[in-house]
Amino acid sequence: MSRIRSAGNATTELRLLRLFRQAKVKGWRRNYPLPGKPDFAFPQSKVAVFVDGCFWHGHECGRNLTPMRNAKAWREKIDGNQQRDQRVSRELRRLGWRVVRIWECSLTKQPEVSLRRVRRLLT
Repeated sequence: MSRIRSAGNATTELRLLRLFRQAKVKGWRRNYPLPGKPDFAFPQSKVAVFVDGCFWHGHECGRNLTPMRNAKAWREKIDGNQQRDQRVSRELRRLGWRVVRIWECSLTKQPEVSLRRVRRLLT
């Protein structure tokens, strides 16, 4: 688990980055100074995009993502991540930003739906 990177992950943010480039979506910034460090920020439209990994953020997508070892500690970690996600989303909304959270599995299975969700908020 220590080898999993928090930024530049190929199954999450780099996949969406590829989609944005292919679809010629413009105006996004990475590493934009906002609470929660969104994966992508669109400053002109005030849209923050997070791409959440199914395991790390506790998505119930049907994949068997329950850890076998040290399950209690992992459950606490994932619960903490979910609470932080909610807190960050509230804070960004309070600051006038619209927040989009995209799940890793939906980005894999239906990338066009994920792209459409972001585009809808940009117009």
